Amino acid sequence: MRFSHDIQANLSMLVDLLNTGPGVESPDDRLAAPEDLERFVTLHDFTGSLEASAFDVAAVATLRERFRVVLDGDVTAVVDAINSTFREIRTFPQLVRHDEWDWHLHAAGNTAPLGERVASDIALVLTDLIRSGDLGRLSTCAADDCTAALADLTKNRSKRFCDLRNCANRVHVATYRAKQSQRG
Repeated sequence: MRFSHDIQANLSMLVDLLNTGPGVESPDDRLAAPEDLERFVTLHDFTGSLEASAFDVAAVATLRERFRVVLDGDVTAVVDAINSTFREIRTFPQLVRHDEWDWHLHAAGNTAPLGERVASDIALVLTDLIRSGDLGRLSTCAADDCTAALADLTKNRSKRFCDLRNCANRVHVATYRAKQSQRG
């Protein structure tokens, strides 16, 4: 399946958000201050005002914990998280086209608080994944010593390792070395 630009971008944002949480090694800050969140949304091509408040930081931290359920693969729990989010932000879906992006859906306007816009993008992308039966494309890194989230956007669903710590290379090198030491 080929994913549209907005779905890829929002999945990337969700994975990056999950990977900024406690206990996950991440190149990003943990989004503890408004300037951290402003930097985060800038990296993820947000439009409109990028000014974050302490309220936005708290809202995004809540989202991170709420949507961690996507890694468990429990569709009902993810649907509950999506519906809770839509109720909280009182969504008003609209089709928009801006910058290099073609038509896509926004559930919060450019003047909505930044935390609400992050919430709406996450809820929308997860809605798309559930409707297409692709929620399983979100998972945890297969490396034994890593808990990072990843989104598998490959055609054959073969991605197993995150990009945060170069886990695929580390695991492959360790496997190779183990085989070499067994040979003697």
